Amino acid sequence: MDERQKLLKRIQMYDFAITEAVEFLDGHPTDATALAYYQKYRKMRAEAMDTYESTYGPLTIFGNNSTTEWKWSTTAWPWEMEE
Repeated sequence: MDERQKLLKRIQMYDFAITEAVEFLDGHPTDATALAYYQKYRKMRAEAMDTYESTYGPLTIFGNNSTTEWKWSTTAWPWEMEE
């Protein structure tokens, strides 16, 4: 597994952790431990997304940070990576 795939897997793990935290917080909105957990993984995901998108291009339509080119349609899709 290359660095790009490892980073993509890490983002997916953070997404899963965040989703689970959100589901818990829906029923326990004032739980300080759950809120801290959510914030921790949200921050880690944001950092991983910044790293991924600055290195490999946008992963979502919101990741196109270029002011000179619409890179969403010109970069490889995550599933088009070499095996």
